[in-house]
Amino acid sequence: MKQESILNNEDVLSRELAELIEAERTHLLRYACYRIGNLADAEDAIQDIFVQLHIRERDHKGQTPANMRNYLYRSLANLCTDRLRRVQCLQFVSLEQVINYSEDTPEDFEQEFRLISTLLSTIPEEQAEVIRLRIHSDKSFAEIAEILNMPISSVKSRFQYGIEKIRKGLKEQQSLKVKEQ
Repeated sequence: MKQESILNNEDVLSRELAELIEAERTHLLRYACYRIGNLADAEDAIQDIFVQLHIRERDHKGQTPANMRNYLYRSLANLCTDRLRRVQCLQFVSLEQVINYSEDTPEDFEQEFRLISTLLSTIPEEQAEVIRLRIHSDKSFAEIAEILNMPISSVKSRFQYGIEKIRKGLKEQQSLKVKEQ
């Protein structure tokens, strides 16, 4: 009897997890895609997170984090970071690349991704992470604070400073471009 209730509880938790991932799929996919760089790897990451969380629930006998949604995003962020470290995608971007990208109007997803990735690579990673969660995952500052386990004031300041640095960099590049002509 006790074994049967544990199994039913696991089924309910697995179903709830699947429903949560399905409800958040668009935001998760967009977030992962902007972190990793392509759609296929982003879809793989989401699938891997589902499997990891399912195994975690089974191993912890139905004990779930207080806020599963935030735990889901934090897990995805960690997975993306690990994958980026493995392939050593962190690269330095020259000012010329940013100038060339900033002059173009994004016509498709790949071009937009390159532009955004280039701009985000010019600021500290902790600021870029907050910007990604806010813009690409459509998270509130309170949700980002929970996901990153930091005060909301830190989240807001990282977002503000990151956006300011991107704007400043774009203005400097545009003024350099005007001086060259």
